[in-house]
Amino acid sequence: MGLGREFVVFDTETTGMPPSGRLVELGALKVRGGAVVERFERLVFPEGPIPPQVTAIHGIRDADVAEAADAGAVVKEFIAWAGAAPLVGHNVAFDAAILAAECRRFGIEPPANATWCTLRAARSLLQRPSHSLEALVIDLGLPPAAHHRALADAEHTLHLLWRLMEAAGDRFKLSAFGRGRALAEHGPEPVALPATHEILREAHDAGEAVGMRYRLASGWLTNCQVTPRFFYRRGGALWMEALCHEDCFFKTYRIDRVVGAQLCQDAPPVELRRRFGVWREN
Repeated sequence: MGLGREFVVFDTETTGMPPSGRLVELGALKVRGGAVVERFERLVFPEGPIPPQVTAIHGIRDADVAEAADAGAVVKEFIAWAGAAPLVGHNVAFDAAILAAECRRFGIEPPANATWCTLRAARSLLQRPSHSLEALVIDLGLPPAAHHRALADAEHTLHLLWRLMEAAGDRFKLSAFGRGRALAEHGPEPVALPATHEILREAHDAGEAVGMRYRLASGWLTNCQVTPRFFYRRGGALWMEALCHEDCFFKTYRIDRVVGAQLCQDAPPVELRRRFGVWREN
């Protein structure tokens, strides 16, 4: 059993790891009958600063994405473009988790497209010293091109996929590429907040702001006004993504550092900043 007549190979560039990492670029190839028939390439506004250490990898700067559409618009467009086609990626769990988390943020129903992984297949079929995409392109003599940009890495992944199929020959089994988990299954699990912090969920559900007393990583307490949007678990802790009314972009807050909060029903609307200064982490 193979991938079928039509499938999509895709890759993402992000601000960091899911579920807190944000999409900054999405690239994909639609393959039909063994030929690339369409390409999808979009920069994405991540609603906050891109960390310098991440820009050093993919080269995408805040200014590059300042006028781009947000992930809500781009992911909707991609889902419609891909249709029901299987999705192939290198370390696909990462890219699928990024897309599924963006769906959660924007209230988009994550699709059920099957996901398949060339990294998993390369480890099984090739057993090379390194199975990173960049190393495999060099090691296997695949067509050279840029790395760490979404469409370019989708191209590399497709060439790798074809090489893996060639290496397997008559022994090719789709199971080497994983279980075909639906993209929706890669999303973050819903979290329950402690009863002491349920006001944050109430503000989220009502689309209202909260005035919050927050303990920074340094130990200092600060007052801030935020509008909660997204709750998730990472590293054993509960986190909240919220629009910071002072800095005018989305930031993350550890729930256990919120020492007090109250609703601010008359908070004025906040317009997102599209250009940013120094990255500040909570």
